[in-house]
Amino acid sequence: MKTLFSLVAGLYAILVTQFIAADTLRVVIENVASSEGNIMLEILSTEAEFNGESPAVAAIIQRAQTGKMTFTTDALPPGEYAIRVMHDKNGNGELDSNFVGIPKEPWAFSNNATGKFGPPKWQAAKFALDGESTQAIALNQ
Repeated sequence: MKTLFSLVAGLYAILVTQFIAADTLRVVIENVASSEGNIMLEILSTEAEFNGESPAVAAIIQRAQTGKMTFTTDALPPGEYAIRVMHDKNGNGELDSNFVGIPKEPWAFSNNATGKFGPPKWQAAKFALDGESTQAIALNQ
């Protein structure tokens, strides 16, 4: 009986650990041209989040540093994600754009995805997180 209890407890621990285990995502932002303002990064786990219909699963804001910046999180379960990044040079918390909607501040998406006449689609920006993953993203100037 004691052996059966130990076996069941061991299996339960393995199953629970697999369901709550987080994977490590490392995001390297390249082409940060100045140290003005903040780099704002959003991690999106659904197409609705990507389209702005619901809040991002995670967001990170850090003072900009010229060159490359690295962000790491191990708080995400395995799954599909996309990343949206902007360099908020003036610190107003928004991606500033001109009168026709073209961004005036640097921006980028995971997979270095771009769109025609607007942001890329979820399908182009999403990636699988399973274990350790690194996304190298170059800011558009």
